[in-house]
Amino acid sequence: MSEKSLLGEIEDVHRKLTELRQDYWLHYDLFSPQWWLMLAALILPWIVWWRLVDKSRLKDILLFGVSIGYLIFLLDHFGYELNLWIYPHKLFRFIPELSAVDFGMLPVLHMLVYQYFPKWRSFLIAETIMGAVFAFVLEPISVWIGVYEMLHWQHFYSFPIYVAKSALVKGVLEGLGRIQFRSSASARSTANYRANRE
Repeated sequence: MSEKSLLGEIEDVHRKLTELRQDYWLHYDLFSPQWWLMLAALILPWIVWWRLVDKSRLKDILLFGVSIGYLIFLLDHFGYELNLWIYPHKLFRFIPELSAVDFGMLPVLHMLVYQYFPKWRSFLIAETIMGAVFAFVLEPISVWIGVYEMLHWQHFYSFPIYVAKSALVKGVLEGLGRIQFRSSASARSTANYRANRE
């Protein structure tokens, strides 16, 4: 099969799949009990977060949340594309991943852990507990209520990923913070030196 004909076949299948997903979403997702549950899971965590977030550290906490939210979305997308899992019900038609969890519940809970447990030891303990709850309690509940279906995945695969992704983001942001601090300290030192010479 030539590249052009294979690409044409992919486009045809993609077009058909888009139509099927649209029909399914309109007839089985939109306003279903699962849809309302996912809507609540997207909105309510942000309301709680806004009441609890340390607004004096808002920029740092939000940077952590956006970074981990992006990583969560990427990992979820990879798993979905590799047919490791699927989502029978979707909140938004054009986002195949479990957007209520990817953009709501998970980033908010990770940000609260980041805020309340700034030291590495307590952070890792809290993230381990949260990872265990998500992997071994909330994922099975998600399967039971029909919003998540594992194809080639097990709950215990998820557990280390929940902890590792948050540790990675915290480590990267702290590393960048140290670089910024050294750079600004060097700039201040240079400015002071020049001021003293004048």
